[in-house]
Amino acid sequence: MGDFGSILKDLRGKRGFAQEAFAKEVGVHVTNLSKYERNISIPSLEVAKRMAEVLEVSLDRLVHGDNKAEATIDDSDLLNLFSKAQKLSDKQKETVKDFLSPFVLKADLAQKLAG
Repeated sequence: MGDFGSILKDLRGKRGFAQEAFAKEVGVHVTNLSKYERNISIPSLEVAKRMAEVLEVSLDRLVHGDNKAEATIDDSDLLNLFSKAQKLSDKQKETVKDFLSPFVLKADLAQKLAG
C-alpha cells in the first residue's frame, strides 16, 4: 500500500498510459495529473472515479492500493466476470443476480445437508 500519487502513477504505467494520453482520457489537464501523482493535489471524487474506470480498477484499489475483491476471490475468471458485470446497467445487474442466486442457494443447501 502506498500514497495515492504513487498508486496512480504505478497503475497508469502498468496500463501503458503516458501522462498526456491518460490525462486526455480522464478529461483533466496533464498539469493536474502531474500534481495528483506528486501528491501536491487531490482529485475530486468524480475525477478519481473516471481514473479508476479508465485504469479498469476499483476505486478502492486506486485509493488504497489494494483490491478487496482480489483478496477474497481467488478464481481470476470469476473475478474478471464480476468486474465486467459491474459495468452493466442496473437492470442487467439484476438479471445476473437473479441468474446466480439459485445456483448459490442450491450449493449452500447442499453444503448444509451434507454437514
